[in-house]
Amino acid sequence: MFWHVQHLRNLPEVLAMTVEQKNKLASQAMYIVIGSSILGNFFSGWLARFIGYRATLGWTFFVYFMAMVGAYCVPRDHHALLCWFPLIGFCQGVFGLFTMYLPPLFPTLLRTTGAGFCYNIGRAFSAVGVVFFGLFSKVGDHRLALFYAGFLFLPAACISFLMPKVKD
Repeated sequence: MFWHVQHLRNLPEVLAMTVEQKNKLASQAMYIVIGSSILGNFFSGWLARFIGYRATLGWTFFVYFMAMVGAYCVPRDHHALLCWFPLIGFCQGVFGLFTMYLPPLFPTLLRTTGAGFCYNIGRAFSAVGVVFFGLFSKVGDHRLALFYAGFLFLPAACISFLMPKVKD
């Protein structure tokens, strides 16, 4: 989420802006991503009631992949990226499903520990991913790193369809 803003700040036309204009643009981008992710959380929960958690996770991860590839497959100016940010943020609603989907996978006495482990082990792998994809990133240009990071959502989509079903 924060690399989007860093990439935006380092676009050639944005570098020519004043510090105040850059900060305003970065704030606008964060408002768009955060606001649309809130809507995505509600939508993901609603959709999960109809098609199930696994399908919602899988399809949302797939759309997230498409959004990241679409946004970063070619160099874009800040106006074009701002048009992609609502979809990218909306797809972040998938992470709101983790708190509903994970606990029922574990016995009652282990729910907190099991769900907490599953949710937070991703953060450990994410730290490795940040370093790994940071190696692809040129100073000030995070487009390729963001593009390749989008491919992480494909295995997530596939694996989600293999996860166990939970009772409502």
